[in-house]
Amino acid sequence: MSIMQAVREYMAECPLLAEIPVKARYIDWTDDKSTNYGIFVDSDNIVKKFVSGGGKHEYNFVIQARLRRDDKKSLENAELVERLGKWCAAQTAAKNFPKLPEGCTPTKLSAANGYLYENDDTGKTGLYQLQLKLSYISRN
Repeated sequence: MSIMQAVREYMAECPLLAEIPVKARYIDWTDDKSTNYGIFVDSDNIVKKFVSGGGKHEYNFVIQARLRRDDKKSLENAELVERLGKWCAAQTAAKNFPKLPEGCTPTKLSAANGYLYENDDTGKTGLYQLQLKLSYISRN
Protein backbone atom coordinates (compact mmCIF):
# COMPACT_ATOMS: atom_id res chain seq x y z
CA MET A 1 0.00 0.00 0.00
CA SER A 2 1.21 3.51 -0.79
CA ILE A 3 0.87 6.55 1.44
CA MET A 4 -1.47 8.07 -1.15
CA GLN A 5 -3.75 5.04 -1.01
CA ALA A 6 -3.76 5.15 2.80
CA VAL A 7 -4.65 8.87 2.73
CA ARG A 8 -7.39 8.27 0.15
CA GLU A 9 -9.01 5.53 2.24
CA TYR A 10 -8.69 7.57 5.42
CA MET A 11 -10.22 10.73 3.93
CA ALA A 12 -13.07 8.70 2.40
CA GLU A 13 -14.09 7.88 6.00
CA CYS A 14 -14.04 11.53 7.11
CA PRO A 15 -17.59 12.34 8.26
CA LEU A 16 -17.34 15.92 6.98
CA LEU A 17 -16.51 14.81 3.45
CA ALA A 18 -19.45 12.41 3.72
CA GLU A 19 -21.66 15.55 3.92
CA ILE A 20 -20.81 16.21 0.28
CA PRO A 21 -23.40 14.23 -1.69
CA VAL A 22 -20.65 12.86 -3.85
CA LYS A 23 -20.31 9.72 -5.86
CA ALA A 24 -16.94 10.68 -7.25
CA ARG A 25 -13.66 10.93 -5.39
CA TYR A 26 -10.59 11.46 -7.51
CA ILE A 27 -6.83 11.52 -7.27
CA ASP A 28 -5.09 14.52 -8.90
CA TRP A 29 -8.23 15.98 -10.52
CA THR A 30 -11.85 17.01 -9.97
CA ASP A 31 -14.82 16.86 -12.28
CA ASP A 32 -16.24 20.15 -13.56
CA LYS A 33 -19.67 19.24 -12.15
CA SER A 34 -20.52 20.13 -8.54
CA THR A 35 -20.32 17.80 -5.57
CA ASN A 36 -17.10 15.92 -6.03
CA TYR A 37 -13.63 16.15 -4.58
CA GLY A 38 -10.08 15.23 -5.41
CA ILE A 39 -6.94 14.63 -3.40
CA PHE A 40 -3.81 16.13 -4.90
CA VAL A 41 -0.36 15.06 -3.74
CA ASP A 42 1.96 18.01 -3.29
CA SER A 43 5.17 16.51 -1.88
CA ASP A 44 6.70 13.98 0.49
CA ASN A 45 9.56 15.81 2.16
CA ILE A 46 12.14 14.45 4.54
CA VAL A 47 12.48 16.95 7.37
CA LYS A 48 15.21 15.20 9.31
CA LYS A 49 17.30 12.14 8.48
CA PHE A 50 18.16 9.72 11.25
CA VAL A 51 21.71 8.39 11.51
CA SER A 52 20.25 4.90 11.98
CA GLY A 53 18.18 5.26 8.77
CA GLY A 54 14.73 6.64 8.09
CA GLY A 55 13.66 10.02 9.36
CA LYS A 56 10.89 12.53 9.95
CA HIS A 57 8.72 13.27 6.90
CA GLU A 58 5.97 15.67 5.86
CA TYR A 59 3.48 14.32 3.34
CA ASN A 60 1.70 17.34 1.88
CA PHE A 61 -1.57 17.04 0.00
CA VAL A 62 -4.55 19.16 -0.97
CA ILE A 63 -8.25 18.41 -0.94
CA GLN A 64 -10.21 20.27 -3.58
CA ALA A 65 -14.00 20.05 -3.48
CA ARG A 66 -16.19 21.36 -6.28
CA LEU A 67 -19.39 22.56 -4.64
CA ARG A 68 -22.54 24.40 -5.67
CA ARG A 69 -22.47 28.15 -4.97
CA ASP A 70 -25.00 30.77 -3.99
CA ASP A 71 -25.02 33.07 -0.97
CA LYS A 72 -26.27 30.43 1.46
CA LYS A 73 -24.17 27.59 0.01
CA SER A 74 -21.04 29.76 -0.07
CA LEU A 75 -21.26 30.25 3.70
CA GLU A 76 -21.86 26.52 4.23
CA ASN A 77 -18.90 25.69 1.97
CA ALA A 78 -16.57 28.05 3.83
CA GLU A 79 -17.73 26.55 7.13
CA LEU A 80 -17.05 23.05 5.79
CA VAL A 81 -13.45 24.01 5.00
CA GLU A 82 -13.09 25.49 8.51
CA ARG A 83 -14.55 22.37 10.14
CA LEU A 84 -12.21 20.14 8.13
CA GLY A 85 -9.25 22.00 9.63
CA LYS A 86 -10.63 21.46 13.14
CA TRP A 87 -11.32 17.80 12.33
CA CYS A 88 -7.62 17.33 11.47
CA ALA A 89 -6.58 18.77 14.83
CA ALA A 90 -9.05 16.48 16.62
CA GLN A 91 -7.67 13.45 14.76
CA THR A 92 -4.16 14.32 15.93
CA ALA A 93 -5.34 14.75 19.52
CA ALA A 94 -7.06 11.34 19.35
CA LYS A 95 -4.05 9.80 17.54
CA ASN A 96 -6.43 8.61 14.83
CA PHE A 97 -4.36 8.47 11.65
CA PRO A 98 -4.28 6.69 8.29
CA LYS A 99 -2.88 3.16 8.30
CA LEU A 100 0.45 3.86 6.59
CA PRO A 101 2.71 1.30 4.90
CA GLU A 102 4.89 -0.86 7.11
CA GLY A 103 7.81 1.08 8.57
CA CYS A 104 5.92 4.41 8.62
CA THR A 105 4.34 5.79 11.80
CA PRO A 106 2.06 8.85 11.55
CA THR A 107 2.49 11.52 14.22
CA LYS A 108 0.36 14.52 13.21
CA LEU A 109 -2.31 15.63 10.75
CA SER A 110 -2.68 19.38 10.25
CA ALA A 111 -4.55 21.69 7.90
CA ALA A 112 -3.89 25.21 6.65
CA ASN A 113 -4.96 27.68 4.00
CA GLY A 114 -8.55 26.67 3.32
CA TYR A 115 -10.27 28.94 0.80
CA LEU A 116 -12.31 29.33 -2.39
CA TYR A 117 -9.73 28.53 -5.05
CA GLU A 118 -11.78 29.39 -8.15
CA ASN A 119 -15.27 29.78 -9.59
CA ASP A 120 -16.44 28.08 -12.73
CA ASP A 121 -17.32 30.24 -15.74
CA THR A 122 -20.99 30.43 -14.74
CA GLY A 123 -20.33 31.17 -11.05
CA LYS A 124 -22.65 28.31 -10.08
CA THR A 125 -19.90 26.13 -8.62
CA GLY A 126 -16.74 26.88 -6.74
CA LEU A 127 -13.58 24.89 -6.20
CA TYR A 128 -12.68 25.00 -2.50
CA GLN A 129 -9.22 23.98 -1.41
CA LEU A 130 -7.63 22.92 1.88
CA GLN A 131 -3.93 22.13 2.30
CA LEU A 132 -3.10 19.23 4.61
CA LYS A 133 0.10 17.83 6.04
CA LEU A 134 0.62 14.35 7.44
CA SER A 135 3.78 14.12 9.52
CA TYR A 136 5.26 10.67 9.96
CA ILE A 137 8.42 8.82 10.91
CA SER A 138 9.99 6.18 8.69
CA ARG A 139 12.29 3.48 9.99
CA ASN A 140 14.19 2.89 6.73
